[in-house]
Amino acid sequence: MERLFYKDVSECTDAGVYNSFIQDLPDDLQRLCEFVQNLLIHAYWLEKYDCQIDDAVKFSEMQTRYAKDILDLAMLKTQEPLDKKREPKQRVVSICRDFSLILCAILRAKGIPSRTRCGFASYLTADHYEDHWICEFWSASKSRWVMVDAQLDNVHLKILNIDFNPFDVPSSRFIYAGEAWELCRSGNVTPEKFGILNLNGLPFIKGNLIRDLFSLNKIELLGWDTGWGILPEYITPIQNNDEMALLDQLAILSKKSDFAKAKQAVESQQGIKFPINWCLSKSPSITDLYAKYQ
Repeated sequence: MERLFYKDVSECTDAGVYNSFIQDLPDDLQRLCEFVQNLLIHAYWLEKYDCQIDDAVKFSEMQTRYAKDILDLAMLKTQEPLDKKREPKQRVVSICRDFSLILCAILRAKGIPSRTRCGFASYLTADHYEDHWICEFWSASKSRWVMVDAQLDNVHLKILNIDFNPFDVPSSRFIYAGEAWELCRSGNVTPEKFGILNLNGLPFIKGNLIRDLFSLNKIELLGWDTGWGILPEYITPIQNNDEMALLDQLAILSKKSDFAKAKQAVESQQGIKFPINWCLSKSPSITDLYAKYQ
């Protein structure tokens, strides 16, 4: 049942008119990641590719929520087909969530159970767990979920000195948000080691925990979607013991990838469920985020 659920596309991973094109892409995982990397460029890595892009364009492209819209943007960048080699400036400015989203969209279109996950990576910044997303798929041959970091192209591999297989990321190198929460609550790791740039701590992990639960429900939020429940702001401190206890419970679901209970929580738990008539367009934009926290 669980694998069948992740086999079907979600609203965000529906490739629309590009589905037939995706069917013709190779099944080889490395080549699929190379396809994704040829379409996208990470907003925080532009200088590593000697690429300069106006902030207005950058923020606009980073705000793209749906896979089909990201692919539309890629088509507008050049007159060449999506699978033709592109220069960095011809790629869509994205973040880790988008690399994972597009790979997930491709795998689902090919009938492979897949999902995005929100958590923290130990390999992007020294002595730090950085805010990050990966894609994981069900490997029939290995009988387990396999984590893939589609962002790690040759530039990343060299600069970061990656010493593991990016097509089978070890669970010690990327941890789900729920595990990060438990590590901090147990006192094993200080919360300040989790975050990005100058943003860190339990309130930051809280946001990723909620986003990971939504991902388990095939609702692939943007990395800054906030504005409802116990997450009214991007960085929202834990208000009381009741909320702390709730987050402790939710962390278990994320850590264990508990599909059924995560679904139940997102649909019924008042602290995290969408309010009636909620629309994600009410969430702040990345432009708002930069203005507030930089």
